[in-house]
Amino acid sequence: MLSTPTPTNAIVAGEGAGRWAVAMVQGLYIVGATFLLFRVNWGDPLGAALILITLSAVGAGAGVLMGAVFSNDQQASGVGVIVSLGLAALGGCMLPVELFSPAMQRVAHLTPHAWALDGFAELVRRDGTVVDILPELGVLTVYAVVLLLLASWRLRVVLTRT
Repeated sequence: MLSTPTPTNAIVAGEGAGRWAVAMVQGLYIVGATFLLFRVNWGDPLGAALILITLSAVGAGAGVLMGAVFSNDQQASGVGVIVSLGLAALGGCMLPVELFSPAMQRVAHLTPHAWALDGFAELVRRDGTVVDILPELGVLTVYAVVLLLLASWRLRVVLTRT
């Protein structure tokens, strides 16, 4: 790509946007299929969409960062599976965070998973609105920005290395 007149910024932005789009399609599929097949209530549609958008940005940042850090796809997939399953379990995707001890609940909130699940819990269990999930959206946005900035920096280093 660098042999073309395409600027490095465009390459980095394209990688991030592509990963974000994949995450969005996967999330929309899950939300749509569970709604149509099982009548799952996702709460306020705007709130659910905003959580999905920001969580997809977190995933895009993590994906681009992993792609820029590891030398080959075997490394990325091996580490990615272990890290993603570990963070998902820690964040409450396999066992509700409410069942964790208070100390583990604080640790769980070091992951974006716990914040996204808190946002969905507010929307679904307490009929929350966008205003009610602003803290969760804020934390997810910070995760996304930090990961995307790190990924952009690292990808730029990898692409311009001689």
